[in-house]
Amino acid sequence: MERIRLKASSCGPLVTVSQAATSLIDEQGYVQIVGIPIAQARPLFLGLATLLGAVFIDPAEENALIGAHVRPQQHLMGNQVRALPLHTDYSMMQRPPRLTMSLCTRADRMTGFGSLSVADVEAMVFGLDGDDDVVRFKRVMLPFAARTIGDQVEVIESPIICMEHDGRLVARYHKSRIVQGFRHRNQSPTAEQAKTMRAFEKWIRESVQIMSVDIGYITILDNHRMVHGRERCSVELALDGTTQGRQMLFAFAY
Repeated sequence: MERIRLKASSCGPLVTVSQAATSLIDEQGYVQIVGIPIAQARPLFLGLATLLGAVFIDPAEENALIGAHVRPQQHLMGNQVRALPLHTDYSMMQRPPRLTMSLCTRADRMTGFGSLSVADVEAMVFGLDGDDDVVRFKRVMLPFAARTIGDQVEVIESPIICMEHDGRLVARYHKSRIVQGFRHRNQSPTAEQAKTMRAFEKWIRESVQIMSVDIGYITILDNHRMVHGRERCSVELALDGTTQGRQMLFAFAY
């Protein structure tokens, strides 16, 4: 990875893009880079990630780049045709990666399908510390579960919003992982936990912005403050029965 970073740091235009992206992410929580042909964007993608932070290697994937291909009957939610609910990535980790990066390598052919939904949690709760819902977001503990490589289930307890020592907000939310946490413990959410989850989902739905995703687009989100999701996708069916849908590459960094 260090070799990739050194090579990327010698590319002046890529360094300029990374510096501008860092500034925008700090200010508004996300940036979208457009206009780079896919043939150039693909080899630049991982190099850009190394300039933005320390690249995260998913232990299950053993790779810095993770592909996603939307098709019918897929187990992983990110590969399913149905809409992907608003969430943060790696919410089950004590310290999730800060940056979620995606490169669209094949766009959805149907207008409006596969669009990206984002909501800025930091902006959403700014100045509302005394609000009852915000207090619950910061206080009510929820179980976030993950299945390990050894097929064991690990659960961490966390509120939806935590504050770092430097004052930065860290939001985590993934309803499927929370439900998995309750099931692993043979428990149901308490009335307060259910009320907290319902309120948070209402707040983020009301704060959502829609972003287009086309081939070659690189989207970078601050995973500590932005929840994101995806509208439902379409798939193309060939005469031989094979299907193709939207395809993405993902990378994550601290």
